[in-house]
Amino acid sequence: MLTERAGTVLNILVNEYIQTAAPVASEDIARLSPIKVSPATIRNAMSRLTDEGYISRPHISAGGVPSDRGYRYYVQSLETIPDLPHVLQQQILDYFSQVDPDIETWSQRCASILSRLTTNMAIVTVPRASAPRLQHIELVQIQEFLALLIIVLREARLVRRLLHLEEATSQDLLNQTANKLNEYLGGLDYAEIEATQLELTPLEERVKHDTGAKLREAETDAALEHYVDGLRLLLNQPEFAQGRRARELVEMVEEKVLLEKVLAEAPESDNITVYIGGENREEALRPFGVILSRYGIPHRASGTICVIGPTRMGYAQAMSGVSYLSSVMGRLVLELHGR
Repeated sequence: MLTERAGTVLNILVNEYIQTAAPVASEDIARLSPIKVSPATIRNAMSRLTDEGYISRPHISAGGVPSDRGYRYYVQSLETIPDLPHVLQQQILDYFSQVDPDIETWSQRCASILSRLTTNMAIVTVPRASAPRLQHIELVQIQEFLALLIIVLREARLVRRLLHLEEATSQDLLNQTANKLNEYLGGLDYAEIEATQLELTPLEERVKHDTGAKLREAETDAALEHYVDGLRLLLNQPEFAQGRRARELVEMVEEKVLLEKVLAEAPESDNITVYIGGENREEALRPFGVILSRYGIPHRASGTICVIGPTRMGYAQAMSGVSYLSSVMGRLVLELHGR
């Protein structure tokens, strides 16, 4: 355990290094300290912090740079995750309200907001369940012989399919068909839909078959829908000025390797989890700080929100953003589920 004075020195050092990306000298810490402390006292504290692995210094008179252990102490010293300013929260809600209720669009907007809020890269996965279930279907007439089948899944996803009809069909008949199938098939997965025996017209049988087929595709589709935003912001960080590290990062994003490794770190609960540098189990993530949270309805429709930055990222701001956007996305998913 660090003494209160050493902990204060470390937190000032970490906070200053996050802002400047330059080693922090004892004189700077003395100037920033809320209580008057001599540079000599601070140098003694920095010497202890170096010996215990919280900071590193190339030589005794040099400024300090936080280690992974130093960042971990800094994060754990945050008693609570600070709330985003109310004005900013309202701006975020307004930004979401400007689009139609569509989970893919919401996920994309979430990634965009989070990357700009943290000036780092954000990844947001679209909620999905292991066994998609039908919420309801809609049929919209496009032409006499053409209709659009809209399938709303319980995990807050939309699936669409064009139906080429053998007979001219009115919107009234399409509505009757959708209402009947919703009554008998709502809440079922594709296997249950296929096993359900009903007396159906040819049109109703066609819609039932196509609905089951689309649910089966949704279940077996291995590609996890996700949105990435802010790669350019992350590459602008001083840590990625070297061409090799920037190239490796771009390759991981393009080949979706980064997504796989991030999801391997994702927690089961909706608690915010922070991995710093070497704490990441995946070697490819060890140059980074990673902040993760799940959102949605556990075991039914859940996704992951993630911020990836250098270990020097502003953890308090990033955790605030992840926390707030996880709650917003969770509410949107619940509303789309009709709960």
